[in-house]
Amino acid sequence: MSDAPAGNLPWPLEVTGVSRRIGDRQVLDGVSLTVGRGRLCALVGPNGAGKTSLLRVVSGRLRADQGEVRMLGQTIADARQRGLLGLVPQDLALYPSLTVRENLEVLGRLAGVASDRLPERIADSLQWAGLGDRADHRLSALSGGMKRRVNLIAGLLHQPALLLLDEPTGGGDAASEGRLYALLSALRSSGMGIVLATHHLDDAAACCDDVVVMHEGRVVAAGPVAEVVARAFPEGREVVVVLADAVDDRGVATITRHAFRQIGARTWARAWSASLADVDVLEQAWLAEGVQVAETRVRQPSLRGAVAVLTGRAMGDAA
Repeated sequence: MSDAPAGNLPWPLEVTGVSRRIGDRQVLDGVSLTVGRGRLCALVGPNGAGKTSLLRVVSGRLRADQGEVRMLGQTIADARQRGLLGLVPQDLALYPSLTVRENLEVLGRLAGVASDRLPERIADSLQWAGLGDRADHRLSALSGGMKRRVNLIAGLLHQPALLLLDEPTGGGDAASEGRLYALLSALRSSGMGIVLATHHLDDAAACCDDVVVMHEGRVVAAGPVAEVVARAFPEGREVVVVLADAVDDRGVATITRHAFRQIGARTWARAWSASLADVDVLEQAWLAEGVQVAETRVRQPSLRGAVAVLTGRAMGDAA
C-alpha cells in the first residue's frame, strides 16, 4: 500500500492472510495489508464489511483463525506489552462522573505510563488537543466533540507507534470532526502509523494517505486514495443523471441494467465510458420505458463513488 520501510525496518502494521469465522459467517477472509510510518490509513466499506472485526483482531481483542498480525515486527501480545499499540474505540471509554484530568490519570496508569511522567504528559496532551482549560471539568459537562478528543488523548498517553480508531468522529459536529482530523494529521507528521475505520468518505479522501476498501470480509482494493479512485474509474470521470421523477421497481430495473447506481432520491451515476451522444441514445431508450432524465452531467469521481463501484454498495453518495 505504501513503499517498503527504509533500511528494511519493520512496518508499524503488517497483516498477512487473516481470516476469522464467527458462527456461520466469515467475517474476515484472507485479509492482508500494511501501514507505513507516518501514514494515515482509512478502512472503508459498507456495514458488515469486516472493518471493526479487523480492528479487533489487530488489537488482540479477537483471535484470528488463521493468518498473522505483526507490529514493528512483533506479535500482537509482545507489541501490547511494550505499549506499541493505542486504541480509540467507537464508544467512549471514559468515566462521565470524573473530571477530564481524573479520567486521564486512571487511563494513563492502566496504559502503563510511569507515575512521575503522567502529570506532565496529561498537561501536554490537553494543550495539544485544545483542552488545557477543561482539565478540571467533569466529563459529562463537555460537548460531544470534546469528549471525542479526550477519548483520543486516552489512547495516546503511552505514546504508541500504531494507533487504531473505530469511527472516531461519531456523534460530533462538522467543526469537531475537522479538529479531530487535524490532530490525527499532526500525529501522522510525528511518524505514527494510524488506522481508522470510518463511514465519512469525504473526510477520508481529504485527510488520509491510504485507503483499504473492504467488502464481505475481504480487501477489494488498497493503496493511496487517488490510485483506488483511478482503479474504480479508469476513464477518470463518471456520468451523473438526474431523473425528472422518482421511479418504480420497473424503472429501477431499467436504470440498473445499464450499470448505474443510485446516489440520491432521483440521482444515479456510473463510471464514464461513452460520449454524451451515446448517453442521449440511452436517455431515449429509457424514455420509451417510462424513465425521463431531467439532467445529465460528467464529474470527477470521488472516493465515495469508488467504494460504491468496488463493492457494489452505495454509501450515502450525494448528487
